[in-house]
Amino acid sequence: MPRGLRLDRPDSWHHVTNRAIARRTLFEDARDVRLFLARLAHVVRAGLIEVHSYCVLTTHFHLLVRSPTGELSAAMQSVENEYSRWFNRSRKRDGPLYRGRFLSKPVETLTYRRHLVGYIDANPVQAGLATAPALYPHCSARHYARGKGPPWLSRGWVENHVKERMNLTEYDPSTYASAFGGPLSPRIQRLVERRIVLSRTGHDPLDELLHATNQNVLDWMRRKSLLADGTEIGIPLCVEEDVDEVLALARTEFGVWRIRGKAKWLDAWPHVHVALLRELTGATLDRVGHRLGVSPNGVWILYSRHKSLVQEDSLYADRVATLTLRSLDSCHR
Repeated sequence: MPRGLRLDRPDSWHHVTNRAIARRTLFEDARDVRLFLARLAHVVRAGLIEVHSYCVLTTHFHLLVRSPTGELSAAMQSVENEYSRWFNRSRKRDGPLYRGRFLSKPVETLTYRRHLVGYIDANPVQAGLATAPALYPHCSARHYARGKGPPWLSRGWVENHVKERMNLTEYDPSTYASAFGGPLSPRIQRLVERRIVLSRTGHDPLDELLHATNQNVLDWMRRKSLLADGTEIGIPLCVEEDVDEVLALARTEFGVWRIRGKAKWLDAWPHVHVALLRELTGATLDRVGHRLGVSPNGVWILYSRHKSLVQEDSLYADRVATLTLRSLDSCHR
């Protein structure tokens, strides 16, 4: 299978990660971490990338970076190649060190960027390496919580977000953990992990939808309903549990909801459930069918009817827009 093109444009943000081959250790001791970070500092000083958040664990690393000039690939190739040569030479080993080329995912929205900082910070806690992100020595959370750190760490965006979130005029390191939400929500963790493994790329509408009106959401839904045959699904915006819970409450609130079919009146709720799982969680037909106990063909029939309804039935479309906003709110606020 051919490799996908990296979407690396000047001034773009990325989540970058890689791990060792065959589940081996990538960083065996603190000296390895220092060498890796020194190579990272070198490409930062060269102006190839900015590092805003990072965590280096024993088997892998995570970076939140900005690519000022669109040279992310050159920067990471330099870092990884020099580190692997040093690692092999110091251990008298030969062969590849990484599982593959580094993984980079565009980060297009401020909401997702904030989630990523929390996700990166949470890694050493979830791995059992520290009881709090600020107590782990090889991550940016430690530096933000102490107010000082390496000069190559770009602190501006993170510290400005903390000031805005905490209503401060000056950055206060003691408020860092509170500003980034404390323990990471399991749903946000799953959302990030699904985006990491996602092979598709495309526009991320998360920020615009979170701050949208019903009409804005309705316009987005109608545009999606006109795209090709609907088999291409988008970037996950929330997880299935958010949709399930919102619709369970909505059924109690709105009660029976019927829509006109070709020969009889139909239950609207299965159509809405299928549509929101497809459009908000990026679920495949099989995944939706398994969750709802419906065959993939049955899912496709429900989703196709939904696409027609959002164009033709204003009451249906308006209510689905409301439920879309509630599902997003359940996940991100």
